[in-house]
Amino acid sequence: MIRLFIIASSLWVNTALSERNQFSEFFNSVESLSANFSQTVYDEGYNLLSSTTGNFTFQRPQQLRWHTTQPNEQILLLNNDKLWLIDTELEQAVLQKTKNFTETPLYWLINKPSTLKKIPKFSHQAGGIDWYLAKGNTQSVEFGFQNGLLSAIVLINNLEQTVSVSFDQLDINPSITPKTFELTIDPSFDIIK
Repeated sequence: MIRLFIIASSLWVNTALSERNQFSEFFNSVESLSANFSQTVYDEGYNLLSSTTGNFTFQRPQQLRWHTTQPNEQILLLNNDKLWLIDTELEQAVLQKTKNFTETPLYWLINKPSTLKKIPKFSHQAGGIDWYLAKGNTQSVEFGFQNGLLSAIVLINNLEQTVSVSFDQLDINPSITPKTFELTIDPSFDIIK
């Protein structure tokens, strides 16, 4: 009888995990978010290519600031349809030509799950993290959740490199000033459109 109870309990837990979608619960409740991040990039043989740290902020609709502070300062700034890459070392701001965000992690961050055609589905659990897989036409992205909060994002880019981003110090629905998402650069910077 106890053995039957244990089997039934484990089936119920697996069913509950598959029915509950932490991705949808989290991102449907978020209008703005800020956090620190650590990003690592590995080649196909899982050799470390780069490691960066910084912070990011986003606010719906379609506003994001991805600020890499180490080892070099760069800012990826999305304000509605304009996506800028600002490199302080090179003293330039480049307007990116990408208008279709559906194949990037940005798509999953800036849109509410209730508006998405394909909602990421529970994939697996590893190291105490529940992973949700989002399949695009050309790229798949995995979102990791721990205790109902976004913990990590993993994807394989066009160069077959594994990009892993982990988050900490999440601040959910903070008040963010509109200036956060405005392009403000030194007058000496080159602007490339």
